[in-house]
Amino acid sequence: MVHCVESKVGRTNVLNQRAPRVAIPGNTTLGRRMYVDCSQTFVAPMRSGIPRVVRNIIKHGRAAAAQHNLILTPVRFEDGFFIPVEISAGGDIIGASVNQVRREHPVVRRMRKLLYPKTIVRAAQTAWRRLLRAAIPPTAVRFMEGDTLLLADSSWSVNFWSEIDAARCLGTRIGLVQYDFIPHTHPHFTSVKLTKVFRRWMKKTLQSVDFIAAISETVADQTRSFLSEINRDVAAKTIVRSFRLGADLNDESDSRPPSLRPELVAFIELAQRGPYLTVGTVEPRKNQGLLLDSFEKVWTEAPDAKLLVAGFAGWHSEATIERFRRHPRWKTHILYFPNLSDAELRYAYSRSKALLFPSHAEGYGLPVVEALRHQMPVFASDIPVHRQVGGDCCVYFSPFDSQALASQIIGFERTGLFPAAKQPGNFDTPTWLQAVQELIDISLGSLTNE
Repeated sequence: MVHCVESKVGRTNVLNQRAPRVAIPGNTTLGRRMYVDCSQTFVAPMRSGIPRVVRNIIKHGRAAAAQHNLILTPVRFEDGFFIPVEISAGGDIIGASVNQVRREHPVVRRMRKLLYPKTIVRAAQTAWRRLLRAAIPPTAVRFMEGDTLLLADSSWSVNFWSEIDAARCLGTRIGLVQYDFIPHTHPHFTSVKLTKVFRRWMKKTLQSVDFIAAISETVADQTRSFLSEINRDVAAKTIVRSFRLGADLNDESDSRPPSLRPELVAFIELAQRGPYLTVGTVEPRKNQGLLLDSFEKVWTEAPDAKLLVAGFAGWHSEATIERFRRHPRWKTHILYFPNLSDAELRYAYSRSKALLFPSHAEGYGLPVVEALRHQMPVFASDIPVHRQVGGDCCVYFSPFDSQALASQIIGFERTGLFPAAKQPGNFDTPTWLQAVQELIDISLGSLTNE
């Protein structure tokens, strides 16, 4: 926990005296204020995983917050301060050029990272800006008693703690969206650097925040266990709650014809009853290599089966993607897209035969509920969080057994019957608005649990 000793309060007073901070116009009179950190999503091109969650919290947060006389404002951390982020008319964060990066080839993106090191460039840019400007920017957030700052992003490497500690000393509550503990519990699925950064961030964060919103009860249980391990001096059960993520994709109600790439349409429409679909960043943890191993067996019994892979190229993805591209059935029976838009993803969900989700570890498994919302059969790896999220509407298989998955797919191909205890149409899928309402309820409910 952070204690506002004299030196910390002194630092806070100095911060406030350096220059006046300007609050969002009207926030001080209309109601309580909640700020949502989106520092990483602001600069990220991705719309899957954590960025998808953050963008939907922002998009639906204002409407959900208004029901409680709460003003929700997205912020990013820059040069030592939290600064409000501009929002488009549609409610999206105006930040990185998503369309520009989405079409970038993975090899080009890798070369750009090698020749243009992001960390070094950002450090140089920050140092230069500080030389040009010593005063607090006029738009910097001035935290007050009664405010809430929600750490909703994957800002594990952002050094914002002195500003957060100062805000807490002024009476601002700090909340956290806990997505998972994978870099800590499964370090072999992440880089050594990320594991180190995440563990340092995790210990500092869980010692400091006032409430924690976990994206599944599995993650909530892991959070309570870790709080116990670090001897957190607050009863863990009073500050940890779980909420469900939304399953609706952007603009589902849009009646305009979607913009779809011809190669995607052709691959899907030429498949009998549609292809098998897998969605997720290509990386060892997501286990897409097992799918190709399984389909080598499936093709001996069902030679027309097709596999559509959708997801950004992630850490150590090169070998798996190369396996897809060099396979003799590439483009006829296997196709990979690193950059499907939401409209294209909706199209794939609505016309695919089933979702295959072979991940070794997840905090939630968002594609599972997105697929079930589209009443798709789902074959998911047998891990606790998938059992919790998908329940009896999914068929489960070992993420280490390609033959087990192949046998399930072959049986499905032969009979057309999905052998789950409940059919996908019986699944209760929350919307993102409902998810954000649950998140805000956790924030407000924590006020009475002290």
